[in-house]
Amino acid sequence: MRTECATDARRRADCAPAGLPSWLRGAEHYEPLPDRTSFIQRNLGHLGGVLAQVGSSLQIGRSPVDRMLCAVNPGLRLIGIVVLIVAMNMTRNMLFSYVMLAVVLVMLAARPARMIRALLPPVLAVCALSAVVALPGVFVGQYSAPVRLVVRAFVAVSMVVALARTVPWNRLMAGLRSVGCPNAVVYICDVTIQFIDILGRAMMQLLDALRLRSIGRDRTKLTSAGRLIGVLFLTANRQARRMAEAMVCRGFDGVYHVRRERLLDWRNGVYAACVAMMTALAVYAG
Repeated sequence: MRTECATDARRRADCAPAGLPSWLRGAEHYEPLPDRTSFIQRNLGHLGGVLAQVGSSLQIGRSPVDRMLCAVNPGLRLIGIVVLIVAMNMTRNMLFSYVMLAVVLVMLAARPARMIRALLPPVLAVCALSAVVALPGVFVGQYSAPVRLVVRAFVAVSMVVALARTVPWNRLMAGLRSVGCPNAVVYICDVTIQFIDILGRAMMQLLDALRLRSIGRDRTKLTSAGRLIGVLFLTANRQARRMAEAMVCRGFDGVYHVRRERLLDWRNGVYAACVAMMTALAVYAG
C-alpha cells in the first residue's frame, strides 16, 4: 500500500508544471519604431503594372485604325516600322518628321480612350528622357536639338508600343520568324517575354515576404535589396534549367515552325504602298 502511494505521489510530481524562469514571467512592452516602406510599396506597384501589360494585348474592336493594321501581316508591319524609323532618322530636314508626327497623332486620336491611356505613359516617359539628354545641346548653340530628338522619339516609340500592345506576342514571334530572323533571336525574345512574367511574380512574392517580416526600423535596406536580387537570380537559374529540360522532353529542336500567312493581299499591298510613299517623301525631303 505504501509502495502504491509513493508511486502515485511520484507520478503527480512528474506531471506538475515546472516553474517558469523569471525572464519569461516578466511583462514585455515592445513598440516597434516607425519605418518607411516606400522601397517595397513602389516596387510592388511597379511590378504589378508591368505584369498587367506583359503578354496582354488591348481590345481593338472599337479602333478602326488598329483593325486595319492588325489585318496586315506582322512581319510586314515590322519591316515597315523599321524602314520608317530609319528614314526619319536619316533625313536632315524636319519636314518628314513633322509629317510622321501628324500621321501618328491622327492615328492616336482615332483610338479609344482606354488605348490612348495605355499608349501615352511609356511614350511620354521616353520623350522626357530624350529632352533631358538633348538639353545640354542648347548651351552650345544647338537650339533645335531637343525638339528634333523629342519629335522623333515620340513617333518611333508610338509606333513600336502600338504594335506591341495591339498584336499578341505569339503573332509577333511568328512575324519575326517570317521576316527571316534567326531562330536564336526568336527564341531569346520568346523566352524573355515569358520570363518577365515568371520572375515578376516571384519578385512580388519576395517583396510581400519582406514586408511581412519587416518589424521595426530596417537599417540595412541595401542588404535586404541585395539578398532579394540574389534569391531572384537563383530562382531564374533554376527556372531556366527546368524550362530547358521540359522543352527537350517535348521534342523542341530549336526551330520555330510558323504558319505562313498570305502576303499577296490587298491589305498588305495598301500598307506596303503607304510605306513606299512615306519613304519617297523622306528621300525627297532629304
